[in-house]
Amino acid sequence: MILELQRTNRPTLWPVPALGGRPGLPRALTGPEEDRLARLPARLRADGGAAVTLTAPVAPGATPHGTGWVSWTARAAYLAVGDPAAPDGRTLRRYDPGGLWVTPSPGDPVAGPPPLPPPRAAWQWRPPATDDVDALLAAALRAGEAAASPASASRVRGDRAAGRTVDVVEVNTRQGRVRYWIDRDGVLRRLELRTRLGTYAQLDLDPGRTPALPPVAPPAPPPPTR
Repeated sequence: MILELQRTNRPTLWPVPALGGRPGLPRALTGPEEDRLARLPARLRADGGAAVTLTAPVAPGATPHGTGWVSWTARAAYLAVGDPAAPDGRTLRRYDPGGLWVTPSPGDPVAGPPPLPPPRAAWQWRPPATDDVDALLAAALRAGEAAASPASASRVRGDRAAGRTVDVVEVNTRQGRVRYWIDRDGVLRRLELRTRLGTYAQLDLDPGRTPALPPVAPPAPPPPTR
């Protein structure tokens, strides 16, 4: 049998954001890139917070979406998260120094940002990083606390986000691989986390003023059962 390969007939391969986007050539950070990464926590706290949009392909056929806010000054986040393919509505999630609090929110799973003020509901505490969405939001809050080590970071590629040129910087952390999309002004435009499925959950950020995020639960989780 003779096979003839049509080498000129090659399909165009389109990058898939959920699989990490365009391939790059990872390399060590340059001096300016290291400086922007080192200054990122202070920049986030100075910005105060951001409106956020979540896309998280965390399981086959399951891609939760969410909208809400992150506040680095309050060390808190508040989002409505739902899966368009799921019939059971969405979940409100509140992250603060006391932990993670959740409550169901019946209705359209992608109906927009969570209600303000937060509803007086039966909020339940659960351990942090229970799923990849929680891990991504925890990574976003940690980004405003301490700078990542340049020794654990590499520049994956250049890209575009929010109409800006960004450097996609990947950092190996104890929680997994986190990618910071940092523009040339030092503004964080996107955060990505490699999920347990091997995909990339994304959090797009629009820096600016955020609404006050009042407490919605007790200040500390319940004591562990014996």
